Amino acid sequence: MKNIIKVFNLMVVLFLLMSCAKPSEPASVEGSLSIDHKFEVFGYARDISVTDTHLYIAEDQVGYSIFDVTTHEMVSHHESFILEDDPVMFENVRGISAVVDEDLLFVYNQYGSYQGIIMFDIADIVNPTFLFRHAGNTSGIAQLQAAVNTDGGADVFWSNGSGYNFGRFDEYWLGSTLYDFQNSIEGFDVGDSRLYISAEQLGFHIVNKSNGNIISTTDTDGEVLDVKIVDNYAIVALRQAGFAVYDITDTTAPILVVQKETNEYIYTIDIEGNNMVLGSHTGGVYLYDISDVTDPALVGNLDSDIIGYTYTAVLHNNKIYASTRQGVYKISID
Repeated sequence: MKNIIKVFNLMVVLFLLMSCAKPSEPASVEGSLSIDHKFEVFGYARDISVTDTHLYIAEDQVGYSIFDVTTHEMVSHHESFILEDDPVMFENVRGISAVVDEDLLFVYNQYGSYQGIIMFDIADIVNPTFLFRHAGNTSGIAQLQAAVNTDGGADVFWSNGSGYNFGRFDEYWLGSTLYDFQNSIEGFDVGDSRLYISAEQLGFHIVNKSNGNIISTTDTDGEVLDVKIVDNYAIVALRQAGFAVYDITDTTAPILVVQKETNEYIYTIDIEGNNMVLGSHTGGVYLYDISDVTDPALVGNLDSDIIGYTYTAVLHNNKIYASTRQGVYKISID
């Protein structure tokens, strides 16, 4: 009889523990996702930049490639570039960002004698022309992003170590500025007057864009690796704790709205319209409907068994582009 009671009590305890456990999203639910095409690459697809016409892929130890997003054909592949009549080999291309309105491509070469952010003219997309290399504060870049500057050329933003950096290229390099936050930072988002900085174990910073002063730092359950802004909400990737949504109407005191756990770690976030895609290494990609940003709804997931170990995922024209160790997958949202 005592043994029966012990077993019964154990079952009750297990039931209570399972009832109290935080829910996680399913590990692999294809849902409304289907693979359109796989872009075959020579190395690991460590980063991507997508435009209406082309896909630019950072391929780690074998340079970078450019593909036509409509025909899926490779336009060009580059393991080196010409500098003063001599070839310079890429060693580890880990970041890439295209600004097609200005015919500019920014490529991050992490190691080697020509380490740094290397800028190319892509008016001839088959044969990009070297323009300039910026090497200052470019060791271990976590995120590289470039955008059109309304006065001409392009603005370039990047995070590395404890620093957020921004510079400008317009026919030549116009210099850069560093905001140092003392502790390590990762992904970021740039607003009109604010910067939103993921600060790993510290949570995330909201920063005055004009001077780099921290307005607030919000502690979180997990290690913040990326942040994106939707209206008055910040969505943060919490690595081991899924992701969370914060109301940032008061930038001095963000308020947690909802947190959702996933079966795998979350590293990157991208948003387009009502769609949000999460990049999750072994978890592949998770797609959420954020038409109600206070209650994101899981639409589908393709894990690494299907698309491979995933570095990042980007939304463009209602398609997901997932950069993985197996290549880049173009995924339809049905």
